[in-house]
Amino acid sequence: MAILIPRRVQPSRARDFTVASGRNGFTLIELLVVLVVMGVALGMVAVQLMPDDRVALREEAQLLALLLENAEMEARASGRPLAWSAENNGYRFWKKNEYGEWVRLDDDTMFRPRSLPSGLGITEVSVETQPLQPGEVISLNAFSFTPPFSIRLSTEHASANVTGSSTGTVSVILDSATNG
Repeated sequence: MAILIPRRVQPSRARDFTVASGRNGFTLIELLVVLVVMGVALGMVAVQLMPDDRVALREEAQLLALLLENAEMEARASGRPLAWSAENNGYRFWKKNEYGEWVRLDDDTMFRPRSLPSGLGITEVSVETQPLQPGEVISLNAFSFTPPFSIRLSTEHASANVTGSSTGTVSVILDSATNG
């Protein structure tokens, strides 16, 4: 009768290289995969966080339309005319004082001066299809109809028209891309 004695098997050097060399860590391939995944994730986050100038254009045009509509209602309700004017990088509202002169509304919470975001500007203002000259205002009348007006807001890639009718309705029309 033969008795079999199992032989001791030596561990393979290929499988035990970390213990033999005394180093633990990641392979180059593993590090590259992690870097690629992080790069893709960071790129997706950056795209989501970057504001689109068309979104800012739409929001500012809608805000301006609401403010103009409210200013016209305020003028009619109070019996005192208000006005609007474009400035370098924004716009402001005006009211008439007791002497009939236009004075700026600086301390009013709703009709305070407003600055436009960077890259957005007022490129054209017209009343009854006639361009508004620098220093002129769009008068929002208290007892008569406001003449039709158009205010063009533009970015590098798009523009929007804020138009007011003589009935007091103010609307926004977004144009398609102008430069691509």
